[in-house]
Amino acid sequence: METKKVVVLALHGELESAYPPLNIAVGAASTGADVILAFSRKGVNILDKNYVPVPSEGIEYLSNALSDFNAPSIHDLLGIAVELGVKLYVVDLDIHDQTDFLHDAEQVPIKWVLNEAVSADLFFHF
Repeated sequence: METKKVVVLALHGELESAYPPLNIAVGAASTGADVILAFSRKGVNILDKNYVPVPSEGIEYLSNALSDFNAPSIHDLLGIAVELGVKLYVVDLDIHDQTDFLHDAEQVPIKWVLNEAVSADLFFHF
């Protein structure tokens, strides 16, 4: 059977927006798919060692709910993704800007991500 290709684009860094792309990437990689996880300018903070996920206004309860359910942290999910072979990319950003990345990520133009998405079996953006 042919290996599936999944491309996930993380567009935002708020707590409620950080979990979906990571969950999809981990789930797809755990099935043996080749997974590309790309981060936009607003989503790149998820890669920062100092990232503290904050929920959007009105859903502050989410932090406590995730803790109560013993959900893995954003950084834990990111580590699992890397262990499973997910490839990390940063879109259209000087990766030497003031971000101290938890894991290495290659800088690519958005055109590259979109070309990868066209050839993917699944493409998600959050």
